[in-house]
Order: sequence, then structure tokens, then C-alpha cells
Amino acid sequence: MSKPKSAYRAVLEEENAVLDDVLAKQKEFRAAVNGRQWPDLVNVISAINLRMDQFNRLDERRAAFSASEEMDGAECSSILAEVRGKLVRCMAENKALGDYINITRNFVKGVIDNALPQSRSMVYSRSGAIVRQQPQSVVVNTLF
Repeated sequence: MSKPKSAYRAVLEEENAVLDDVLAKQKEFRAAVNGRQWPDLVNVISAINLRMDQFNRLDERRAAFSASEEMDGAECSSILAEVRGKLVRCMAENKALGDYINITRNFVKGVIDNALPQSRSMVYSRSGAIVRQQPQSVVVNTLF
């Protein structure tokens, strides 16, 4: 007769499933960016945010259980290691997408500066270097 699953293990397995969904959505995110499918991109971002909110709620429950309950030993620690590995992959993907957004923003800023030079006077820093003004019309959400 098998031992019933603990609440801690059930939460870990649910976190694992949520992270699988997030990783799949991140692939869709990358494909939407590469394919310039902007409506799809908005939908994917919303789905990722919802799943990460769900993960955060589950993680709070897991933390409460880990403080109060005994874990199932090796089986729970292997699931926990898998969850942590998926979290690292999610963070790496988020960093790569953030870097892509920063590179793109800097490129667009350079194009705007060259195409539409500002008529303002030059502003210098304390060290004497020219300080470039950021274009006011570029808005980038760096949460991803």
C-alpha cells in the first residue's frame, strides 16, 4: 500500500507543473518577438504573468509547509531540485529577453538621435563628458 502524498509534495508538484507552463510560454514569447507577432506577444505576456502569480502563491504555501511539516525525504528533495532548476532556466530566459530589449532600446534611441537631432544645447557631466538626453517617446517595460 502506497503512502499518501503530503501537502508539501503536492504543492511542489503543482509548482513544477506551473513552471513547465511558464517555460512553454517563454518559448512562445521568444517566437512572437522573433516573428513580430505583437498581438500574440501581449497575450503570452499576460499568460506568463498569471502563471507566475500562481507560482508565487504556491511558493508561499510551500514555504509555510516546509516550516511546519516534515518532508518526504529524497522524493521531495528531487522534486525541489527540479523546481529550482526550472526557476534558474526561467531567470536565464528572462535575462536574455531583458538584454534583447535593452539592445533594441539603445538601437532605437541611436536611430532617433541621428534622424531627429534635438535642438537643445549640449549638457555636460561633472567630468566634462557630453550627457545624452533620453528620448521621451520611447517606453519599454523591463519586467520581462
